[in-house]
Amino acid sequence: MKFNNTTTKKVISLFLKGLLVVLPIVLTIAILIWFLRLLIGMLHLNELGFGAMILYVLGGIALITGIGKLAEGVVAQQVLSFIEGIIEKAPGLSWIFGTTKDVTKAFVGDEKKFTKPVRVKVTDYMWRIGFLTEEDLDEIGMPGYVTVYLPMSYAITGQVIVVKRESIEPIDADSGDIMKFILSGGVTEIK
Repeated sequence: MKFNNTTTKKVISLFLKGLLVVLPIVLTIAILIWFLRLLIGMLHLNELGFGAMILYVLGGIALITGIGKLAEGVVAQQVLSFIEGIIEKAPGLSWIFGTTKDVTKAFVGDEKKFTKPVRVKVTDYMWRIGFLTEEDLDEIGMPGYVTVYLPMSYAITGQVIVVKRESIEPIDADSGDIMKFILSGGVTEIK
């Protein structure tokens, strides 16, 4: 079979299309396997059989769900408040616990923080995309300013910036789509 310039370009094009299909699937599976292996190693689940491992996973899900149900009750709320009060008084632990709790609340539950996508005017010709997280900074002596979280592409990190309210504009799109768009470096399609 003779390869000419057109055939070579077609083969490369087909290879790249196939790569676009296969690579996200393979990376997702690889990350999932890495996480599961890490979890299995930490909990020494590799010493158990497959059936026992499934029971432990289902038991863990049931336990966490049960704790969520118990946390709805008035008595449980008081007990949790008491425990949190002790942790918040402990040096070092209060910072770790408080930060972890705030970050968890930002992504899960009724108090999600990344629900207001905005664009921030950096220059006349450049904007950054992020999420409005605090609409009023009067408490820290900055009236008219807001806080915007700017997630980093291909990372779990980000920046918090403080800008004048006039420097932001809301984006009329689903916040989950905007987060995917930012984390993908702008290559994910916004619906």
